[in-house]
Amino acid sequence: MPTVVVGTGTWGTAAAVMLHRLLPGTATLLGRDALKVDEIRRRHRHPQLPDLDLPADLPVSADAQCLAIADLVLWAVPTQHSREQARRLAGQVPGGVPVVSLAKGFEEGSLKRVTQVLAEELGQRPLAALTGPSHAAEVVAGLPVVLVAAGTGDACRLAVERLHGRGCRVYSTTDLIGAEVAGALKNVVAVAAGICDGLRLGDNTKAALITRGLAEMRRMGRALGAQDSTFAGLAGTGDLLTTCYSPHGRNRALGLAIATNAHPLDYLRRQATVAEGAWTSRAAVALGRQLQVELPIAAQVASILWDGTPVRSAMESLLARSPKEEDA
Repeated sequence: MPTVVVGTGTWGTAAAVMLHRLLPGTATLLGRDALKVDEIRRRHRHPQLPDLDLPADLPVSADAQCLAIADLVLWAVPTQHSREQARRLAGQVPGGVPVVSLAKGFEEGSLKRVTQVLAEELGQRPLAALTGPSHAAEVVAGLPVVLVAAGTGDACRLAVERLHGRGCRVYSTTDLIGAEVAGALKNVVAVAAGICDGLRLGDNTKAALITRGLAEMRRMGRALGAQDSTFAGLAGTGDLLTTCYSPHGRNRALGLAIATNAHPLDYLRRQATVAEGAWTSRAAVALGRQLQVELPIAAQVASILWDGTPVRSAMESLLARSPKEEDA
């Protein structure tokens, strides 16, 4: 039975390519923009991955009717557009068909994780998340990748069965909350890491920033009922390191740009890809306030992006905080 990947961004495309390599002909990439779909289908290349060839026989469609025969859906729609798109496709996704989220973020307004949004819009069905260090360019290029499927039941089981194979190793965890919290907040920390690089603050500062960012991720996870161990694994440390250090990282690139005088909103408007950490920073701060969880790095990132706080002032504010015992 076919798997449908919803969303023609770079990561959705990479996931479809992975599935196609393992089981040719069983995965369809579904996009909303017919012009973009046609370009990918004709050129066998993604506009944001211009140097990488896609399989010539990869099915790419703009017709949502392909969902009717799917027995698994991978959801690769950006977080802030997930509710609208899920509502639009709700009548097309057969009841009971498992959906696995590839998106990483908190929805602004509701402050919910993506699987919570999908549950509200697509109805009761098995849900899971697929996460871990996984830059699209490397996956499309055929480099090895190791992921983690988070959840229980058919959604998690099918994600492992379909993707685990040549060049792709997939672990599993029952901690869906932890995996989604880690995936959301690592993008915010990556913006801060990019700022650190842009200001040339050095390896010591960046290492400290990432470590304390991981502590924020873990604190939020605890407040929501996640397992600490998740943040030491692929969904936490693994994804965080890749996002904070790789030149492919769009959230790190956002931080680097604004540290070198780009206006945050102008930069975001010019990008063809989505830096989820920008919007998640604001949602995370609101959620932290609601849960009484301290998120100083996320708060300063949100302040820079949305309140116009100068990057150097934000970094100085972090360093000027009162001494305290290091928490785990």
